[in-house]
Amino acid sequence: MTFRSAMPNEADALTQLTLASKRHWGYPEEWMTLWLDDLTITAEYIEKNMVTVAEEGAELLGYVSIKKEDGDFYLDNLFIHPAHIRKGVGEKLLGLALDWCRERQIAQLHVYSDPYSKGFYEKTGAVYVREIPSESIPGRSLPFLTYNIE
Repeated sequence: MTFRSAMPNEADALTQLTLASKRHWGYPEEWMTLWLDDLTITAEYIEKNMVTVAEEGAELLGYVSIKKEDGDFYLDNLFIHPAHIRKGVGEKLLGLALDWCRERQIAQLHVYSDPYSKGFYEKTGAVYVREIPSESIPGRSLPFLTYNIE
């Protein structure tokens, strides 16, 4: 497994990986349609943000991205191809993201987590802060967590 910065021409491939990963958890297609804009990766997004991919040969295994918003840094995406979930790819990508923050002396990395991923983030050192109401799905909430980076 190797890691590298994503290239703008990989936007469609990363979007397809994102959608496959999200569908893995059995969400209704109605929700997937509501999330389509949020789950679409563009060339501009890749150019503007930290986006690192994991690959094996020519196969994309997953990716992680960090964005800066209003002076704070957010783990914006961490998606793994369904065939590679629970095989250590996510932990390695997360480790690279945290290293990226350390190198830039970023003290905190925030995460709006999918409910299915909350345990993963807590296991890897994130601190649960609170639930945030979903903007797209009434009655649904998202765990908000923070990594305190030393």
